[in-house]
This record gives sequence, C-alpha cells and structure tokens, in this order.
Amino acid sequence: MVVDHTTGKIAKTEEITSGDDLTAAKAQSAAMAHAKKSLRQAVRDAQKTHKGFRAVSVVPEEKDSHPVATVTLTKDHETRTATEKLD
Repeated sequence: MVVDHTTGKIAKTEEITSGDDLTAAKAQSAAMAHAKKSLRQAVRDAQKTHKGFRAVSVVPEEKDSHPVATVTLTKDHETRTATEKLD
C-alpha cells in the first residue's frame, strides 16, 4: 500500500500473492492476532517515550512468543528504533 503523505489517504494498493512479501504479511498478521494493544497505541507510546520524535514506520512481529511492534522514529536527522510490547 502506498499512502499519499500530503493527504494521508491510500494512493495505491496491490495484492500480495507470493514471495517474501506474503511471508512477511502472514507473520505480521499472526503477531496482531495475539496483540491486545493496537499499532496506533504502540506508536503513541513510543512517541511519548521519545519526546519530539515522530513515527515513520511500525511493524508488528513475534519475539520470544510475544507480539511486539518495532517503531522507527525520526527527529531532524536522527533516527531511533523502539520496541513496544503488544500484549
């Protein structure tokens, strides 16, 4: 999916039918099936911890049999990665 950064609306979608993208999508879906917290909340929590930073990416995954969100944040020319628990 491609999102128009000026409007926040979805600009383009395409179906994932095979390959690494499908494998990653299934893993992300499995992580979210076990999550008790939304990705939106994970982003809010990461931004609260890292004052002044904005999230540019969030990816759900399983780590040690627990769902987590890996949030990439940026401020000026600095980038940070935060891991937020989803359970």
